[in-house]
Amino acid sequence: MSNISLLAIISQFAAALFGVFFFKRNNRSVFVLTLITMLIINVLVEATGLYFLSIEKSSYFLYVVYTFFNFNLINFNLGSIIKLKKKLSSFFLVFFNLGFFLFPFEELFVNQTVIGSLGTSVLAFMYLRQLLISDEILNYKKLLPFWVSVGFLIFYLPSIPFFSLFRYMYNRDLFFILKYLIILMNLFIIYGLITCNKEEKY
Repeated sequence: MSNISLLAIISQFAAALFGVFFFKRNNRSVFVLTLITMLIINVLVEATGLYFLSIEKSSYFLYVVYTFFNFNLINFNLGSIIKLKKKLSSFFLVFFNLGFFLFPFEELFVNQTVIGSLGTSVLAFMYLRQLLISDEILNYKKLLPFWVSVGFLIFYLPSIPFFSLFRYMYNRDLFFILKYLIILMNLFIIYGLITCNKEEKY
């Protein structure tokens, strides 16, 4: 395993750990609970993926299932804090889930990652716009959803072109880019979990 892969896994584990501590310190909103669930699932999936790799077993089905639950949770997570245009969140949810019945299984992971990343990016932008036009912009640094949304954008926005071109890649030489983006996303989430108001309800 490369150093960057190890750092990416450590960052996921740290984010899940800080998330559990954050939850235990009184903030038990739907947003926080969903976020922590996602962070814990990330760790479990990566650990299982590493195990499959060690026994030379394909982990494709694992990541297809993970993609399904991950993007549904993200949609629910961001949808819970967006006050305006909630129908757009429902649209992305329906569009994403329909893809599991429309795309061939061998193309499912890549296509759904592109669709899910697009929906996540749009919803994250919508939340940041909501902050911009509200009085909360004065205190955005104390809002966990702000840091989570920025973290999501850092990873999922570049994932759109990356996975759109995935079928044209002949090797895995560029996958280190995703590892760096995972680390950055988790650092933003961890920063938010450490510094944001534990009593704030989202």
